Amino acid sequence: MENLFTFFFKYRPFFFQRGEFTFQWGLSYWTIGLLIVSLAALIFLVYRHSLLQVKRRRAGWGLLALRCAFFLVLLLLCMRPGLVLSRLVPKENLLAILVDNSRSMGIPTETNQPRGQKAQELLTEESDFLKALDEKFYVRLFQFDSQVRRVEESLELDWKGDQTNIVKGIEGVLTETKNLPLAGILLFTDGSDNSYRDFQEVLAELKARQIPIHTIGLGPESLTRDVEITHVSAPRVSAPETLWIARVTFRHSGFGGSRGRLEVREGNTLVQTQEVHFPRDSDTFTTEVKIIPTSEGIKSYHFSLKPLEGEEILENNTRTTIMDVQNLAARILYVEGHPRWEYKFIRRSMAEDKNVRLVTLLRTALNKFYRQGIEEETTLAAGFPSEREELFQYQGILFGSVESSFFTYPQMEMVRDFVGKRGGGFMMLGGSSSFASGQYQNTPIEEILPVWLQASDEERSSSESMYVQGESKLRLTDQGLNHPALQLSSIEGNNASEWDEIPVLTDWNVVRDTKAGATVLARLDTSSSLDPDQPGIPLVVFQRYGRGHTLAFLTGSSWRWQMLEDQEDQKHETFWRQMLRWLVRSAKNPITVETKREVYSQNEVVDLRAEVSDKAFNRINDARVEATITSPSGEIFTLPLQWDAQEDGIYRGQLTPHEDGFYAVEIKATASALAESDKERQAKTSFLTSTGSREYFEAFQKKDFLEKLAQETGGNYYTASDVERLPEEILYTQSQTSVIEVLDLWDMPFNLVLLMALLFGEWILRRREGLI
Repeated sequence: MENLFTFFFKYRPFFFQRGEFTFQWGLSYWTIGLLIVSLAALIFLVYRHSLLQVKRRRAGWGLLALRCAFFLVLLLLCMRPGLVLSRLVPKENLLAILVDNSRSMGIPTETNQPRGQKAQELLTEESDFLKALDEKFYVRLFQFDSQVRRVEESLELDWKGDQTNIVKGIEGVLTETKNLPLAGILLFTDGSDNSYRDFQEVLAELKARQIPIHTIGLGPESLTRDVEITHVSAPRVSAPETLWIARVTFRHSGFGGSRGRLEVREGNTLVQTQEVHFPRDSDTFTTEVKIIPTSEGIKSYHFSLKPLEGEEILENNTRTTIMDVQNLAARILYVEGHPRWEYKFIRRSMAEDKNVRLVTLLRTALNKFYRQGIEEETTLAAGFPSEREELFQYQGILFGSVESSFFTYPQMEMVRDFVGKRGGGFMMLGGSSSFASGQYQNTPIEEILPVWLQASDEERSSSESMYVQGESKLRLTDQGLNHPALQLSSIEGNNASEWDEIPVLTDWNVVRDTKAGATVLARLDTSSSLDPDQPGIPLVVFQRYGRGHTLAFLTGSSWRWQMLEDQEDQKHETFWRQMLRWLVRSAKNPITVETKREVYSQNEVVDLRAEVSDKAFNRINDARVEATITSPSGEIFTLPLQWDAQEDGIYRGQLTPHEDGFYAVEIKATASALAESDKERQAKTSFLTSTGSREYFEAFQKKDFLEKLAQETGGNYYTASDVERLPEEILYTQSQTSVIEVLDLWDMPFNLVLLMALLFGEWILRRREGLI
């Protein structure tokens, strides 16, 4: 098709896309318009007598139109139409050729050759492609992976680079040619950049220097038969003997309807195996894996899919994540309005838990409290905390059957800030004085709850009940079945059957509705559940609120799950331990440090982000923050973190790891507003550095990215099949040393065809009208 276009229009489509249409006569458009009108009037005067000889008026006007069009085309051709293009002057500019030498370029194609082989062939000294460029430019060759290197002699690619850093490559070229007339950069790559670098700064420099990037996309745009683990989502911190769920996301092509085997190893120890089903109707899906760490320490978990027959790439079947398994030492403040079975059995279930300490405040009479789990005699001596510093030392808050009037309005506002700003977890249990029955409507507590409460006594009808006593079975929703807080078994497929054996509940609170952002994890299996439009009363509901999350457990009879079971049955204990450990998972310490990811590669920049607050979680901007980093080999070095002026209490720093293995990071903050205890002024994190196989993930050509990169810089995108056109087309590029060139269009073969078509059309019409 392009050859046919070139035959009729003299030039390839590229020149029409790049050029600007003009008339070389130099007349203004007003003058041209006046000439056209004058020509039309003259033709009308000359041929008006011929019109009178035509019997049909419409045919006469058709003859006039064809004759006008013929002379109009002649007039326009006499004005010498042309295309104005910017053209580089040969041998006055430098051309940089930047070639990707990373591992992904060594992946075999359908012809069983590395996808980078095309670049190797085009850029040998004997190739016609390179000779054509040498005739027009002073050519400099560069190759890049995680670094960029100038090629002094012949190009020899080995495709062993462990990273594709396109920004680094472009920056290296710009630095090398800073004071030279650079006409453009040819970028040979598959576009699979995995450096996480921002392109905006280097794009701005390219535009300022008027340097286009011409991208040559290598490799297939999609893989025919391949499976890849794209992501593993898991908590960064967990407690020993706590079940956690890893969400493993796959991308597959050509394996719809097949099955695979996923294995999970902690270090070299196999801890879980699970069958995976690849759907036919989607190329991405997520499966969930349950894991229980047994001991403390920094653990690495390797998720691997057993190779499938016919897979193109095997290196992308494995992902690694790390987890800091530690004693959480979390404290939950549990407030109960009166002694009841629920209180007793919750305390009993958490008594042996080393990760969560339940500090309870039980009201026994007016202004009299029974305190359990306290560490000091003064703890909660005055009742519920009235100061942020005292309340915010907890990681979670649990309200039992206690009415809203027990708290002051400022105390309820503190609870709201505890969740939204401190990032703590809040949970309300069902009971005769909970939710709407406790008059929490229109309070800060209702604001953070995941449910809307029933109207007050004055507003609701007498038939509506806010607290119901009866018997009903708990049924998990699809979301609840896979939620970490509701896992009673680590064995795949056993969780539902374990919940089926749970005894019935005997009370529940009724709510008006769940909030828009809430998730229902369990419902009551009442008679209304037989109606598909009424799936059952919400029983376990949670939502995110600010930095934390809240949960509504709308019953006070879970104690029956222990009372009515054998003494050896652990479902009740497992439920409350899983639930309360999950409740405090989002709560952070006043001082924290984190990295964006758990796993990095050598020479990849690692961003450290520290947050510094006082005991009331007020951000501190005048702290001195220093990070101490321990490398895998035991080398220790320090790194000062600088305050981020755009965000209160945030301090940032960067480091570049040069070894494979675990890096331990510990920060220490010093400020007058911080506590004297060293423990309270320190925070730790870790990350793993691995050369690994990241080059094999998303290892297909990123055509959209390469096209956009070329377009934004004024260049062009080419494939391996049409790159031979580049030496000619690259001359027509805008740069600081470009000159203007006009390509004539008056002698295009299409013009002759058009004129002949107009004359032939007039002849046909005249013959039909009997004029010849």
